[in-house]
Amino acid sequence: MNRLLLVFGDGNGDALDLQAFVEALDPGAQIYTLNDHVCFLRTALDAFDVSDKFLPFAGSRLHFVTDITSSPAAGRMFGSFWDFFKPAALPAAAE
Repeated sequence: MNRLLLVFGDGNGDALDLQAFVEALDPGAQIYTLNDHVCFLRTALDAFDVSDKFLPFAGSRLHFVTDITSSPAAGRMFGSFWDFFKPAALPAAAE
């Protein structure tokens, strides 16, 4: 799974339906929203595919998506944030 950062502006449209956007990604995609304009995504898609899938939801909003899967992270955040940031457990190998 890739870990992506999505940042977007206000735009001139209706409220953004982030849940519908995440459901339009791949099965198992997840979102962690910091505020109304910053989200972290966990998805099998790459940044370019996520950006393309965000366009119908974005309306006139400017947006930016980047892959932060391999980026180190540090700071003072809620435990649920760090749980989201943990790499997904790999399935056990068959014997």
